[in-house]
Amino acid sequence: MRFNYLNLRAFGHFTDYEITFDQSKKFHLIYGLNEAGKSTALRSINHFLYGFPQQTADSFLHSNQKLRIEGELQNKKGETLQFTRRKGKKNTVINANGEALNEGVVANFLNGLSLQHFSNMFALNHVSLREGGASLLQSGGNVGESLFSAASGISMLRKVFEELEKKLGDLYKKRGSTPELNKLLKEEKELKKEISDCQLKVQAWKELERKYSEGKSKIETLINEIISLRSEREKLQRIKLTLPKIAKLKELANRLAELGEVPALPDNIVELRKETVQKLESLKKQKQSAEEDYQLFEKERNEIKIQEGLLEQSALIDILYREVQSYQNNLKLVPQLEGERKLLLERVKGLMKEFDPVHATVEQIDKYRLPVVKKERIRELCKQRPLLDQAIEQNEKERQTTEDELKVKRGELNTIPVPPNIEELEAVIDSVKRLGEIEELFKTHITAMSQKEKVMKEAVKELPLWNRTYEELIHLPVPILTETIKKFEREHFEIVKNLEKTIEQINSQIEAIESIEEQIRTLEALSEIPSEETLLKIRTHRNQGWQFIRIKLQEGQLDAQQYGEFTNGEKLENVYENLVHHADELADKMRSEAEKVGAKKKHVDDIKSCQKKIVELENKKSELTQKLAQWENAWAELWKPTTIAPLSPEEMREWLVKYEQIKAMYSDFERSQITAHELEMKITEHKEMLRLALSPFIEVSEHTSLVQILKTAEKEQKKMNDDVQKRTRLEDSISGINHRINHIALKNKDIYQKSEKWYEDWAEAISGTNLTESTSVDSAEKIIRLYEDCAEAYDELTEIEKKHESMLEQLSHYEQRVGQLLRAVALDFGDQAIDIVVTQLNANLQQAKQDEVKIIDLNKQLKKIDLIIKEAVREIETAESVLENLMNKAQVSTISELEKVEITFLQKKEYEEKRRTIEEELLDIGGGLSLQQLIEEANQFQYDCIDIELEELNRKLVEIEPVRSELEQAHGVVKKEFEEKIDGNNTAAVLAEQKKESVLAKLANSTEQYIQVKLASILLQKGIEHYRKQNQDPILKRAGELFARLTLQSFSELVVDYDEKDQPILMGVRPNGDKVAIEGMSDGTTDQLYLSLRIASIEKYGEEQEPIPFIVDDILVHFDDVRSEETLKILLELSQQTQIIFFTHHSRLVEIMKELTSESNYQLTELTSKDIVIA
Repeated sequence: MRFNYLNLRAFGHFTDYEITFDQSKKFHLIYGLNEAGKSTALRSINHFLYGFPQQTADSFLHSNQKLRIEGELQNKKGETLQFTRRKGKKNTVINANGEALNEGVVANFLNGLSLQHFSNMFALNHVSLREGGASLLQSGGNVGESLFSAASGISMLRKVFEELEKKLGDLYKKRGSTPELNKLLKEEKELKKEISDCQLKVQAWKELERKYSEGKSKIETLINEIISLRSEREKLQRIKLTLPKIAKLKELANRLAELGEVPALPDNIVELRKETVQKLESLKKQKQSAEEDYQLFEKERNEIKIQEGLLEQSALIDILYREVQSYQNNLKLVPQLEGERKLLLERVKGLMKEFDPVHATVEQIDKYRLPVVKKERIRELCKQRPLLDQAIEQNEKERQTTEDELKVKRGELNTIPVPPNIEELEAVIDSVKRLGEIEELFKTHITAMSQKEKVMKEAVKELPLWNRTYEELIHLPVPILTETIKKFEREHFEIVKNLEKTIEQINSQIEAIESIEEQIRTLEALSEIPSEETLLKIRTHRNQGWQFIRIKLQEGQLDAQQYGEFTNGEKLENVYENLVHHADELADKMRSEAEKVGAKKKHVDDIKSCQKKIVELENKKSELTQKLAQWENAWAELWKPTTIAPLSPEEMREWLVKYEQIKAMYSDFERSQITAHELEMKITEHKEMLRLALSPFIEVSEHTSLVQILKTAEKEQKKMNDDVQKRTRLEDSISGINHRINHIALKNKDIYQKSEKWYEDWAEAISGTNLTESTSVDSAEKIIRLYEDCAEAYDELTEIEKKHESMLEQLSHYEQRVGQLLRAVALDFGDQAIDIVVTQLNANLQQAKQDEVKIIDLNKQLKKIDLIIKEAVREIETAESVLENLMNKAQVSTISELEKVEITFLQKKEYEEKRRTIEEELLDIGGGLSLQQLIEEANQFQYDCIDIELEELNRKLVEIEPVRSELEQAHGVVKKEFEEKIDGNNTAAVLAEQKKESVLAKLANSTEQYIQVKLASILLQKGIEHYRKQNQDPILKRAGELFARLTLQSFSELVVDYDEKDQPILMGVRPNGDKVAIEGMSDGTTDQLYLSLRIASIEKYGEEQEPIPFIVDDILVHFDDVRSEETLKILLELSQQTQIIFFTHHSRLVEIMKELTSESNYQLTELTSKDIVIA
């Protein structure tokens, strides 16, 4: 798959911006300076292929609804897909007609790659490259992790493993105590023990129940007696409180009767009367004060006088006052302007006498004014004349110098001989150079051959089960049957797995038996539970006794030995009676403990079932052991032709990998031998070609090395080429000089033509002036300046005269307006100056305005006071009305009489309030009784006897209280024990059971988490290992070649070695054979190793599936020029397989690319703010 074009219709700061990818080229170098939009273009690729994210920073110019990216994809079959991507939640892929396309169409072109897979594998920048190198370092060079990390693009794989291990450690450790699962298991065990401890024993139950019932009955009887005593005590205490209050009620009723009939007055009669009297007095004083203020303000208003007509002319007075300063300034300027006019007139006359002392007058000034065009033309010609004279002189000097230079060059050319033809020599030299450092390469191959043979021997030496030569190993009939080995491996795994499972099941059954026996012991801990077998045994023994009794009753003969064993020296009837009694007891006990008996019987049956399963599993174990022995014989038979005693299939698969690596080393060694022979033949052939080509010029020994012969040939070539170049340079120089001489002659002719033209223009320019053709250009310029100065002085004189006349007119007009104003206001200021008169008029006007404002303010004050007086009169009438109303209610005619009635009214009010308070207090303490009931109840008792009765009640309560307390304490202990054990310590057991269920739920959840994380870690490891086994050989071989090139042969290849844990790890091999672990490599080298693995993985992907473009963003920022050049070469080679899009803002990379290859092999696109330039 490849991109044919991308058009950023509306994206970021781009609008309708198209990037075309030339279909004849597969490497596209996109260069842009900072802020040119490189990052935006990079993001557009992801958004075009996979859609816009929900939140985007590229909508600052175009709204989210208008974002569009258009492009075309093409697969390796030649099929194309052109579509536009818009931002949205659905139907984001649309065709040219604006119709929605299925997202699956785009996914098919991408092989179903997810965005994450595409970004990880087919996109690389300098940050992810550096992270990839760091990941290799963290993994310690583990082969599987290194390959998987480079192929998947997951750079921090080791960090993923560490996080998984940390999660596992946080959940469970074998001997830990702080991890979550460890704590939960411990808690669950403790709760089981707590529940077990709460079980109740049968014998203690009846005694506990009896104590609980007796204690409860005694306490209830005692509490009823206490309640009765307390009720009687509370009644007496209430009566003791109510008797004094009832007496007070009677006294208040007598006092109210003594007051007789009292008029109904307002409750606030005193305050109302005092407030109204005070208000009336205040209002009268306020009215009197306001009337006095009114008279004063009226008098002040009548005393103010304003000049008639002055305010009507206020606008004109203001204007004249604002202009008085200008008037005063004009008075001062008039004589000053007169003086300036006289001085300018004298200057004009003086200037005119300088250029025409006899005829020049002020009236003739316009005669000496030259037009602007004429003046500028004369000045221009004055500037041209010195330049023409200088050019004539300089051109003559240049002609003489050039002719002298021509003579010298012709002399040098005659001293250099004509060179011979060296085309054949140059062709041979080029042919040899194209070989490069072939002799060094030959030596390197010889050294590498030796090193490869040494490495191969070491590998054979380290190969397990082999101690012979590598030639014998290569021809060994090894059964390279990977599938057969896998089959044996699966069979072995299944047998061992089943065997381990069977052993585990046997152990599980044994543990189950032990657990059941523990449950039986727990059941019997409270009381012994008889079994059916025990009862049957006792009854059998009893029946035997009955047989003895029958024989004895029938006077038969008894077996002395059996009889002695049965009676054991006791009487037969006693033994038999005991056996009967014992059998009945067991039968009764089995009936009363039927549930436990059934449970015990079930446990016994379970034990028998487990024992049966153990026998079956042991048989299965024997069969699997025999099957494992048969498998081992078949496995050994498979390897019999090799005379090797095989290890396990897993180990033999590793052995085969190493065997294949040794075979690959041998093949590489053979290729190196062939290459070395070919190099040697080429060296000999080209030595002869060089000697033959040099024979016309110099003799060369056949024993001389190719490098030395090439140096001699290049020296001869350089010598002859230098002569050719010298002659060519001199001939070119002579030709150039002749051209310059011709140019100087033409230039000289042009200068003289310009000089003649200047004289014609000069005559035309000075015509009509006082200048003549003999006047020098310097003099002409001075005269023109005099003309201009004189005209400027005259123009300034004219301006001063106009200004003087205007000022006189302004002064006259101002004085006329002041005279009209004085007549209008009928004022006479005598002979005072105009400006003083205007100032005095303005002062009078300001005073008149102040007086007018004062009159207006006084009128407002008078109006306000008048309102105050009227309001006071109204309020006085209202207060008098309130007092009259109060006296009418009190049925009096004076204020003093009203005050006496007030006292009687307040006394009645006080008695009534006290009566209400006492009644409320009686109801509060009356215990729900009415007022009448309380009075009747109190009348039944004498106050003096109440305390005696209370003392008696308190004494009885004091005596009975300790008895109750003692009973309750004793019963509390029994009650607590009874409630705890009534259902097996019900509360504690239930709480413990609930807590246990909660713990089990947490345990299940944490266990599931542990299993998920453990499986994730195992699956990731197995996936990495599977990828390593499938891809190790092809990818590592190619990556080794790329790594050697990227490190500039600092390393020659990559090999797989084994660490102390026998895990395969990557090692770099130096040209001298030294192995270097990844920990010993620099950051730059690990970056190059990661890049080698990534490119090799992409190449393998492209061979097997539809190629995907490789998007690269400035990955060479940490590479020097040489390594950058080599990387670009590798990427150019990769572009033959898949499209490469390389983004950069470093101009140096563009220069390296241009030096590295022709423009036909790549496309250079420059990102700019306006257009795209394609080379």
